[in-house]
Amino acid sequence: MPNSGEMTTVRLGMIGCGGIARHHMNQLREVPEAQIVALADPSDEQIARCKRDFPALADVPVFADYREMLDKVECDAVEISTPHTQHTQQVLDSFAKGLHVMCEKPLATTTADCRKLVAAMNETGKVGLLAYQRHYVPMYQVIRDRIASGAYGEVNFFSAVLGQAWKRGTAGSWRQDPALSGGGQINDSGSHVVDMMLYTTGVLPAEVTAYQDNRETPVDIDSAVSIKFENGALGNISVLGDFPAWHEDFTIGCTRGGFLVRYGELTIVENDGSKYVAKDLRGGSNPDRNFINAILGREPVLSTFEAALEVIHFTEAVWRSAELGGKPVRLADI
Repeated sequence: MPNSGEMTTVRLGMIGCGGIARHHMNQLREVPEAQIVALADPSDEQIARCKRDFPALADVPVFADYREMLDKVECDAVEISTPHTQHTQQVLDSFAKGLHVMCEKPLATTTADCRKLVAAMNETGKVGLLAYQRHYVPMYQVIRDRIASGAYGEVNFFSAVLGQAWKRGTAGSWRQDPALSGGGQINDSGSHVVDMMLYTTGVLPAEVTAYQDNRETPVDIDSAVSIKFENGALGNISVLGDFPAWHEDFTIGCTRGGFLVRYGELTIVENDGSKYVAKDLRGGSNPDRNFINAILGREPVLSTFEAALEVIHFTEAVWRSAELGGKPVRLADI
């Protein structure tokens, strides 16, 4: 963790002021050490909505170009909530100014760019945090901790299904413009599923075979992915981007038990076949609070840039396999 010295307040510049940025602003209101000191967004409408929804920001300076904000406003850190393909340069520019960086997912849209950002973070010694909120949810922390303890043996299977009306909900937006999104649903909300596979199991994929359907859009909507992990485990991820309702579930099989996530509940399966729903789980936080606390030296980063790198590494292998008509692709070749 960085040495915070005498710092007691973290001055934040917001790069991007759309809906997800306002979600972060709402969480930052509950962190007394956080102070938003500037807003940057090319949209006057988004700036106006921020100032309307957050009256305390009425007098903060605003900028159409984030680079002007970085030059003119004394900040300690930035939070980036912009279209995906813009992240790389914005993160690099922010680190170059000596700022801590929290970025919305995905960190970048290529493995090579993610590696550059991890390197820049390490070179500057600044905090880098990727806003994968499920790292802060007790249910997923319980799965990760129990698997990591070794009590349930080795992971030998992972399966996830995500259904969402993503195609309809993002129609006409930058999310279906490859120049801005860098990809479709598996790189957007689908990346949370990939992230949870990696976060909870601690097992890295070695090879993928993937098929994707753009469903008459410029980006991937449906994905069917088969996975072979480095430890020999098998798995699959199914993403349905044109499904009428939200649905998500996970199955994790271990040699001495397993874990089932259904309809927001965690069921733990013991080695003797008994199972029970884990209730009244305590704790939890969010990326914004963790970001501020990490800057102040109070706790480690719980959703790291390195984790984001593993997600896009997997995703890029999926894209390549799909482009090759389902030919197996090794992650070592990406």
